[in-house]
Amino acid sequence: MGAGAVAIAGVHFAPMKRLVVLTASLFLAACGASKDSGPEEILGDPDAVATEDGAPLGDSSGSGFDVSDDVNVGDGKLVSDAACAKSTAMAIKPPVDVIMAIDQSGSMSDDIANVKANVNKFSDYLKATGLDYRVILIASPGTTTYSLCVPPPLGGASCGADNPPVFKQVPQNVQSTDALTRILQTYDGAPGPYQGALRAAAVKAIVPITDDNSSLAAASFDTQLLAKPGGHFGTAAKRNYVVYPIMGAPAYPMESPKCGSNAVNTGSQYIALTKLVAGGSKWFPICLTDFGPVFTEMAKSIATRVACELTVPPPPMGEKLDPDKVNVTYVPGSGMTESFLRDDSKPCEGGANGWQYSTDKTKIILCGDACKKVQADLGAKVNVEFGCETKFRPPA
Repeated sequence: MGAGAVAIAGVHFAPMKRLVVLTASLFLAACGASKDSGPEEILGDPDAVATEDGAPLGDSSGSGFDVSDDVNVGDGKLVSDAACAKSTAMAIKPPVDVIMAIDQSGSMSDDIANVKANVNKFSDYLKATGLDYRVILIASPGTTTYSLCVPPPLGGASCGADNPPVFKQVPQNVQSTDALTRILQTYDGAPGPYQGALRAAAVKAIVPITDDNSSLAAASFDTQLLAKPGGHFGTAAKRNYVVYPIMGAPAYPMESPKCGSNAVNTGSQYIALTKLVAGGSKWFPICLTDFGPVFTEMAKSIATRVACELTVPPPPMGEKLDPDKVNVTYVPGSGMTESFLRDDSKPCEGGANGWQYSTDKTKIILCGDACKKVQADLGAKVNVEFGCETKFRPPA
């Protein structure tokens, strides 16, 4: 072995031109991998790490490694990827702020008990997907039949206590037909406001739970909500909220008849609001005896809604973001890491397949099959790689 050389896992390395950090997982990915398997690239330039005989690490003539210059894009195509300096960070899933308003009128005793018994399943599912979520609950706290305290781990240690920053309770009584009105009132007024608990970048999910209808028309609620200071809910052209009412209609998209004897009516204004907002909004029947599956399905719907719009993470310290040297990889819960190629050939909703930047290049938008894969595997990671020329999908 030459002077200054070191041996790791039976491979000889000559002195480095600059420090390169290789993790154990990187060695495992490279050792024994074939050219067809699309292994991860090695950090650094080709000559940054060399064997004793001077051959670059990516050269199989003496290194014991077979590191491919091709990347598997998931459809049988290999795209050339010349060696380059590369660092990786996980894409940031968008935050979600959930606003719940619970009808506490005399016909809701069993439904209130149902919420209390199952609301932690809702937060558990959001947590499992890696989403940064918060829950705001509008309801009078207490231990009586028609009051509501959320138990830990979502709720605070004592009845009605907040659990910042994840949970906040607004101590406002809600009756049969005023859930939407209370959501507007307590946003920036007493006994809230809850405006300060919301985050500008977060998608808002509004969850009214009632066996009755709303005295406030859907269109009026939407107009007033969008006009609230702070711009949290977006605009009529691009709303930043979805709605998931639990009310008297049968399972979405059925609108009638009432889901059962527990419902006062179908909740026509909530149906109208769900249709107006769209974007993944849907309603759930209140007549179920177990809200556990409802809360799990609702959480899944929220996670699916935000799965394909990811924030570009900051580059490593000391590096400058070059938008033309960014690539995206998908790391499923099981199976091989796959590269998503950038596809600017069409709009995302018009048939693009891969990823695109948002207009301001702060977000990565997944399109086509790339989006479907992430939505079907909500616990998966999407990584952003910095430093290599962006790989585009070849023309069809």
